[in-house]
Amino acid sequence: MDPSEQAEALAERTLGATRERLAALDELPTHEHVAVFDTLQQELSGVLGALGQNARGSR
Repeated sequence: MDPSEQAEALAERTLGATRERLAALDELPTHEHVAVFDTLQQELSGVLGALGQNARGSR
């Protein structure tokens, strides 16, 4: 699998997992939503950083 295919697969997995976690918010008390949002923000930032590294490295 080439780097662009790996990046696309990572993005798809991340998107799917993020959607699942956001959908699960309905089951949580509202005061717990902030922790989920904070965690997702950190994880998404990490994934975007990794994707950016791959994009810069493939030039």
